[in-house]
Amino acid sequence: MSAVVDASEMGLRDCSRRIKELAGAEELTVRNASRVSGLCAGLKAGTIRVEGDVADYFGILNDGASLTVEGAAGRFLADNMTAGRVSVTGDAGAGAAEYCYGGIVRIDGSAGDFLGTMNKGATVIVRGDVGDHVGTYMVAGDIVIFGDAGNALGDYLIRGSIYLAGSYRSLGNNTKLERMRSDDIDKLNTIFGKEGISANPRSFKKIAPATSKPFYQEKPTVGRGGVSQ
Repeated sequence: MSAVVDASEMGLRDCSRRIKELAGAEELTVRNASRVSGLCAGLKAGTIRVEGDVADYFGILNDGASLTVEGAAGRFLADNMTAGRVSVTGDAGAGAAEYCYGGIVRIDGSAGDFLGTMNKGATVIVRGDVGDHVGTYMVAGDIVIFGDAGNALGDYLIRGSIYLAGSYRSLGNNTKLERMRSDDIDKLNTIFGKEGISANPRSFKKIAPATSKPFYQEKPTVGRGGVSQ
């Protein structure tokens, strides 16, 4: 059974209450939501399709729902998501998929700056280009970028992997290019298979942490006579 919520005459509180009431429907469709920030926050279940664009903070704190935006998204898409899925057919603004603990965030267009900041375990897929400072302070998970990246890609990357098919303007601190291994190829093949994406994993390069402790300088080895070696 499907249901429809028209957000054109609703504020966030009323719209969120109505969505939660109907989230158990087979598929819930939301219309006219482009002016409502914070829509579909904190859901634990349900399949929700949004017709058209959405505003900032869409799908934040998602904990198991499957959310699809048939349009573009504003800033901070899927912030602090723990489980479930958030998909956008268009572009997404700055700060998408920040502080995510798990789940899948897929953006079929391009994404802005600070995508995947402090990613803690989510899989983030961008079919277009991304901005600056993508994957900053990332500690787990994967970011897969099909287009180009801006400056400071993976700045202070701690753990996790960034896969990039295009080019980048510059790498951030504590990053290095690493050879794609068989387990990387297998991982991307699995992701692409589940997402129905036709792509060759071998066309991607891997950006990995240079060290797991970027904020601690290694103490030099001191030899005889107190000379650092």
